[in-house]
Amino acid sequence: MSTEILNGDIHGATLARHIRMTRSGYTLPARLIERLHALGEDHQRGIVRFLSRLEAYVDSGALSAAQAEVVALHLIRLGERGRNPANTGNIEDLFCHTLDDTGDVIRAYAQALADSVKVVPMDPEAPLLPPMRKLDGSEWYAKVGDFQYLSEGDRMLVTHTMVAYGDSEMWASAADLVKVTLPHLDEAGVDTEVAKMAVQSQHLPSSSFVLARAAGLTIWCGELYARAGYTAEQIEAAQVFYDICAEFRPQWSTEFVVGNIPSGPVWADWRRRYLAARALLPSELIYQLCSDTLTNFLEGTLESGKWTDATVFFGGVRDVLQVPEAIARIVNQYVAEHVALHDRPASELTIACAPTLAPWGIGFQEDRAVVLPEAPEKAELLQAQFDAAMGRKGS
Repeated sequence: MSTEILNGDIHGATLARHIRMTRSGYTLPARLIERLHALGEDHQRGIVRFLSRLEAYVDSGALSAAQAEVVALHLIRLGERGRNPANTGNIEDLFCHTLDDTGDVIRAYAQALADSVKVVPMDPEAPLLPPMRKLDGSEWYAKVGDFQYLSEGDRMLVTHTMVAYGDSEMWASAADLVKVTLPHLDEAGVDTEVAKMAVQSQHLPSSSFVLARAAGLTIWCGELYARAGYTAEQIEAAQVFYDICAEFRPQWSTEFVVGNIPSGPVWADWRRRYLAARALLPSELIYQLCSDTLTNFLEGTLESGKWTDATVFFGGVRDVLQVPEAIARIVNQYVAEHVALHDRPASELTIACAPTLAPWGIGFQEDRAVVLPEAPEKAELLQAQFDAAMGRKGS
């Protein structure tokens, strides 16, 4: 994406600041760039960064032009549909990390789609795919508005991965990506592959914060897993896993939010059953459960303001100077989850995230995040993110 193309727009000067040089090689079609220009500046900022990476993937051969254009159109449509611009960088990190790690564009796009609808408030009429029910089966939840007892923020946290695949436009976008990647498939084969994408995207159990809000709720696996071609035994194993997740005790989250892991025989028994059931899930879902945590503090996510947004909406932050400390607390929660829920060493996450967190004023001591004494290198951007988040919360 060349600076010359972008400078033709009213926002060109701002966009040019995010693109340091004109690049040669593949460039996305002008029709997409024109639609990008029509978006607000907050949406453009994150999308431009992601689109440049898509173009580089085409140049390297990691993506075809057709695949890149499906993803690019999805990003632009998120802006046109008024989705949260602070989430674009996290979508970028999920997609790029998975593509780099697996070389599988379908799995990468599944990750991106899963976290594409993080907006507060959610549309109460948005359907859930798969649906949820109470663990005892006494009540079913087919759309966001069925969760009358959850706050607007908690509705988003619990349902966003199901809303993503219940959205007909996003399902169709997934199908478009499958078609250009596996052109030999007929319509039934494409539908099976998209259903597999939906299965591997239900990563609610990757977060103790979300597990606590979904206590007593389980995802119903039967119809979606059958649509994706899984056997009765695989469906039953997945249902057992999500039923165990529904037994998570909300009081355990009070330990995680301060960076600690719960203790005691009840916790130990739950964790043992959770990990044993987790091991029987489809491998793509196991991967996404873990990588959803690993990618949360990479550069794109931090640059787009996801965590500044979270500290304002969920962390009670009212001053920009409080943001680094609030993000450090979130990091420590994720470190504890990486150990307790994913059975991985803390160092795997801290080593991966230390270089990206440092410019935001956060470092590590003995695998715990701490606020660095010097002013954050990203102080100006942090202020802009904070102002935008406060504006969204007040609107």
